[in-house]
Amino acid sequence: MRIATLAAVALLLPGLASAQAERSKWFGLTWSMAGTTGSTKDYVSDYSFRGMGLEWRQMKGRNSYGLSLGWNAMNQETLETTTFPQVDLTGFQFRYINAYSILLSGHTYLGTPGRPRPFLGLKTGTFYVNRRVDVGLWTISDNSWHLAVAPELGFVVPLKESYGSESFYTAFRYNYGFKAGDTPTQSWYSIDIGIATRR
Repeated sequence: MRIATLAAVALLLPGLASAQAERSKWFGLTWSMAGTTGSTKDYVSDYSFRGMGLEWRQMKGRNSYGLSLGWNAMNQETLETTTFPQVDLTGFQFRYINAYSILLSGHTYLGTPGRPRPFLGLKTGTFYVNRRVDVGLWTISDNSWHLAVAPELGFVVPLKESYGSESFYTAFRYNYGFKAGDTPTQSWYSIDIGIATRR
């Protein structure tokens, strides 16, 4: 009887551990690089290496849902004329965009758990965008909130095989913020590189 009980426990333990792992929590920290597109590129076209992100995901089998917070800072120096409401500015300009994102996320994971595998995701929420231009002694800025959507493709590589271990992951995301009042659509792509801990 004891042997049968021990055998049953031995068979059930991997399943219980797998179920626990499938329902684990993911906490991630990323370095985020960005390049602007569309009307945002008309304002700032230089590629940026300044950005970071925080992410929480609740794993459920091959899927997850969660919350993503991010920041990207983009800037450019240029000599040209810029038109704003009520004024045109000509001169050597320093342009800045600080974009903050608050997004709900959903992901699905391909491949075998515990091994390197790709994932697909969709994030939606809001962007808070601050745009600023410095020309000589003059500064013009505007702030806007945008309804946002951000499809994502990524790849995760476990660094340890044990439960509760760390993983390296990278993701490519296209960020699109819909037009808000007089502020045009804001869009950029970002490449994130980070470390995630699963508990």
